[in-house]
Amino acid sequence: MNADHCCRRWICVACWFASLLLVTSHCAAVSIASPYDVPEQPDAWPRGLAVVLGIESNAFRAAALALAHERDVLVFCQTPSAAAADEMRNAADAAGMLGTRVFVAHGPLARLGLADNLAGEIVAPPCVTQDVAEAELLRVLHPEGTAVIGDRTIVKPFPEGIDAWSHPHHGPDNNPLSRDRQARVPYMTQFLGFPLFSPMPEVTVAAGGRIFRAHGHIAMRRNQNVVLNTLFCVNGYNGQIIWRRPLHKGFMIHRNTIIATPDALFLGDDVSCKLIDARTGAPTREIAIPPGISDGPVWKWMALEGGVLYALAGAAEVQVDTLASTNLGIGQWPWGMWKGHDYKDPARNFGFGRTFAAFDTTTLKLLWHRREDDYIDSRGVCMRNGRIYYYAPRQYIACLDVRTRTQLWKRADEEILGAIGPDRRAQNPREGFATQTYVKCDDDCLFFAGPQRSNIVALATRDGSLLWQQRDGNRLLVLRDDGIYYAGAGRGAKMDYQGNELEVLPGRRSCTRATGSIDSLFYRAPEGTAHIVIDGGTIRTQHIAPMRPSCQDGVIIAGGMLYWSPWMCACWLSLYGSVGAGPAGAFDFHPGPASPEMLADSAALSSVKAFPDDDSGSYLPDAARAGEAGVASTPFTGLCARAWSFQALHSGRPTPPLAAVGLVFIGDEHGAVHAIDAASGTSVWKRFTGGAIFAAPVLSAGRLFVGSADGCVYAFEAASGRPLWRFRVGPAGRMIPVYGTLMSTWPVSGGVVAKDGVVYAAAGIAHYDGTYVCALDAATGAVKWYNDSSGVMSEEFRNGVSLQGPLRIEDGSLCFEGGSVCPTARFDLATGEFINTLPPRFGSLHPTAYAAYYPWYDQYVSLDHTFDDGTTLDYEALYDGSYHAPLSLLKPITLAPGQTMGSRLVWWTQASKREIIWQDKRKARYNGLVVANGAVIGAGQAGPLDNGEPFIAACRIADGQTLWEQPLPAPAVKGGLAAGDDGRLYMSLSNGQLLAFEPERRRLSGTVGDLR
Repeated sequence: MNADHCCRRWICVACWFASLLLVTSHCAAVSIASPYDVPEQPDAWPRGLAVVLGIESNAFRAAALALAHERDVLVFCQTPSAAAADEMRNAADAAGMLGTRVFVAHGPLARLGLADNLAGEIVAPPCVTQDVAEAELLRVLHPEGTAVIGDRTIVKPFPEGIDAWSHPHHGPDNNPLSRDRQARVPYMTQFLGFPLFSPMPEVTVAAGGRIFRAHGHIAMRRNQNVVLNTLFCVNGYNGQIIWRRPLHKGFMIHRNTIIATPDALFLGDDVSCKLIDARTGAPTREIAIPPGISDGPVWKWMALEGGVLYALAGAAEVQVDTLASTNLGIGQWPWGMWKGHDYKDPARNFGFGRTFAAFDTTTLKLLWHRREDDYIDSRGVCMRNGRIYYYAPRQYIACLDVRTRTQLWKRADEEILGAIGPDRRAQNPREGFATQTYVKCDDDCLFFAGPQRSNIVALATRDGSLLWQQRDGNRLLVLRDDGIYYAGAGRGAKMDYQGNELEVLPGRRSCTRATGSIDSLFYRAPEGTAHIVIDGGTIRTQHIAPMRPSCQDGVIIAGGMLYWSPWMCACWLSLYGSVGAGPAGAFDFHPGPASPEMLADSAALSSVKAFPDDDSGSYLPDAARAGEAGVASTPFTGLCARAWSFQALHSGRPTPPLAAVGLVFIGDEHGAVHAIDAASGTSVWKRFTGGAIFAAPVLSAGRLFVGSADGCVYAFEAASGRPLWRFRVGPAGRMIPVYGTLMSTWPVSGGVVAKDGVVYAAAGIAHYDGTYVCALDAATGAVKWYNDSSGVMSEEFRNGVSLQGPLRIEDGSLCFEGGSVCPTARFDLATGEFINTLPPRFGSLHPTAYAAYYPWYDQYVSLDHTFDDGTTLDYEALYDGSYHAPLSLLKPITLAPGQTMGSRLVWWTQASKREIIWQDKRKARYNGLVVANGAVIGAGQAGPLDNGEPFIAACRIADGQTLWEQPLPAPAVKGGLAAGDDGRLYMSLSNGQLLAFEPERRRLSGTVGDLR
């Protein structure tokens, strides 16, 4: 059946889009002026994920583009036809949407190249059901998602056994334990999303496949300002923003006044409780505390049970101020006793009230209310099975039966109050937050424990009698059927319900709370996430290295998923932002290497047109890529005149350039590979891959190689761009949302390197998904060796290598940055054996911010080049760009008689005493550096850290004198400066441009300045 006959409902959309292309194909170029203004404007965030099949048809190609534009969603297309894939990519590229809103995969439809439960909708002609089963469509759809196949609509139901995280601590009992039967080990990354960072405080609930995040009023870094006082609804399966709305300013949100249901969000503040439509974010109804029953209208605490909304209400509180920040960098905010956090006045403390009330959630009518004489601390209130347990500090602990509206018991005896003790001063990194809830319960026991508590106290729920107590109350409890698990500031443990310790667990690092799932416990490790796997009677301590639970949420478990919230702090992480992980089930992480896919016949593979090799004068001057800055092998002459400009893409970042004889090669974030004539700046050829390209292409024996975020290595004939072969490095084709785009769970983000007819590549993001490293025959793509074990190097803690930087070859090893527990991963070049000595470590010690995922931070190169005379040209930038050691020329290290540099202590001692010959006084930051023939050429930014002026300049190494300088229209990309063997400089800019500078043709009238 012709697909064009199967899509009548899309014909009008296709016609409309044809006219739209005239507008969208002329998008303005966008540059990133500052690494600190992360493009986190919510209007730019995608709001869903759709799949369009049948793009062999013109109408369905137009429909895919229309869907991406009109609905502002990510659109994934897959086709078994290489020609249709190219046509779709060209159309999306012309519309300025390829790699930003439209993603195209070439492959058979029997298995769609997406993770499970990602897409909100699938659109396809009926004829595709010949190639893709309904079960496969349902696998890709998330619950409530719809597939429209011709005139037929399929809706995916929610699976059985999922749980909601309806209250801030999971339920009204404040026990942060999910009963979700779908969320089981092992896990795989499901999405990495926006926002990247959060102000303080933060509260998260989840239900119906949606996550609701309330972001508070204190920003400690400028990147948090964009979400101050904002409530987000996020799709719990693909991380896309569904809606957002402002929160009422002046109200401290870190309390139990937000409740999620599949249909509505209950949000209480100092005015009323709003009922917000969960799907649209529109307020539908409102509940106000009736006048006269309470000290005031402020909602202090809420619980939902049996269709009744219970509340604690009271008077106006200390009104907090919204504090925006001008501080730069990723995080590292100071602790402080912020306004109201000292809890000095019960009448105005956060969350203190005296009136309980109950409301019917259908009619919103007041059912009953009860007034207490003493102030109740909402941090000490919980509810279970029709009973509210509440604490009036230093006065009493009581139990209220909501069915009879009577107080079942009240304990004010000194034994119990003395055991509970006074609040101790919290609000510091070791104890945690003063606003944290400190009471939780099950059917039999009521527990006091938390940052403010000196003791852990267990009371009987039947009558409030004291069961037991222990010293050191700063324990974050998770109550399970098999025992009480806690994460303490110094140690953790499993206890029985009589308080007897059964097993020791690692202690938590500082403040983050503990949460639990059906088979796991999560809390903050000494950076990263402590993952305690509970399998019957066996407890295993594992480590999730790339991210750690956010400060006040911990890990949220709901809807069959695990969620890490946007980040507040600056701890040693590899992944920031909103992170979702789903169950891996029976996924095979070790299927062995795939076979290379031939894109040309065998005769064409062997008849590649000769092309100059890549070993002279190119980016990082040889295939080994010895560092981030280059040392040119060709003579340097003064350069100043711009020769040409090539606009590689409408907006986005090209890779650093690879300059060869007559051509310049770049890849780009939209998945294109470009060959540009080095003399004229005109396009020679352009080809597409299935994902973003982050690292510069590599040349070897007439072939050009790139690594793509679709998980594959691609080989092209360098002279013509003719596709030769591609090889999938990871275990499967599995695309996921990553910060507003789509890429493989195992992207080849570090690029490739080539040596002696062999191409080396690595793929992966997070070690727990697996890290895959391989060596391929350059001519055929055949596998020479394949390492699929480095993601788990410690059998004890299950942590290991996470690919976090570009590949290079040094000292016979294949190397790349290996994440927060493995600063440099090394593999034997001949065998692929992992050759690091990586001691088992429960924690993360190495901060990263990889440019592939965080280009707004990881912009700068480093340079440490020692000359034959012992002098060193040095430039260092902190990984987040917030600190720069100026470009300097240092005198040689002076050793005492008989002293050698073999001792690390000697090296550090002597290095710290090195004298400076000259130093860049204006302290420019450098995106690219090249050392050549007595000069250093830099593409950088001068002026304020948050608003630098881009430039390119050359200075004399001997004395630091500036030889020439020119402004740039945008900053260079990281490592984006190359010296060609033709005497030109080539530079990739963050606005999508490639610039060429050629030797000066007339003498400059003077120099710009002197760096000394």
